[in-house]
Amino acid sequence: MTKARDTGLIASITLVRQQGGRIRDLKGFRKGHQIPADVSEHTQSFVGRLAEEDLRQDLDERFEEFRRQLKFRRVEICVTDPLSGVGQISTPWFDYQVSVIHDANDATAVIWRRQLSEFRQIDKLDSAELATVFGTTFDTVELSPPTAIDIAALIDHIEDEADERISLEYDRQATWCTVTIRGIAGQMKFASDRIALVILQAQPPGKLLDSFFKVRSRINEIQGT
Repeated sequence: MTKARDTGLIASITLVRQQGGRIRDLKGFRKGHQIPADVSEHTQSFVGRLAEEDLRQDLDERFEEFRRQLKFRRVEICVTDPLSGVGQISTPWFDYQVSVIHDANDATAVIWRRQLSEFRQIDKLDSAELATVFGTTFDTVELSPPTAIDIAALIDHIEDEADERISLEYDRQATWCTVTIRGIAGQMKFASDRIALVILQAQPPGKLLDSFFKVRSRINEIQGT
């Protein structure tokens, strides 16, 4: 485990991967079904029903992986069957969740979201077994900060430093910003209530966390915190 990790924050961190797909490719889609023309609570319920078979298959495959690779006993694995497009598995080490969401930007599409959270045994994050199971699954680290981030102040700190190794993008209202640091293959995205590091290539859980804390440490240096 890298010393730069803030173990106190890991319990609040979620590892994420989001991937797009088509509604018509869901196993529950039938010949008589209509592709929605817009996105609403009703269409999300429709998508959730269409995705139930796909979600169950994902949960079944993960159940077997957790049992065989991570050596969990049956009584240690609690599976929550899909409901409204979301299914979950709780284990002694973590919670795994998979969901299918109607894409707000394309009514013909869905977003598959897989996430790992509620880490209960932090020392297992670097285990070879966990890397075998999730090696290429996640490419994003998400964190909800305990207090709201002042995006404008963060932007000003970074611009005042004028470090050529740091690239910065933001909107005119300073509601978000993205930070790219030379030498780190990813981008840190900030909103007032969310921090996310998106890596260009998926990494095992331990390495993904180390990348996150490396960028976070650099941002803290800039802010003088």
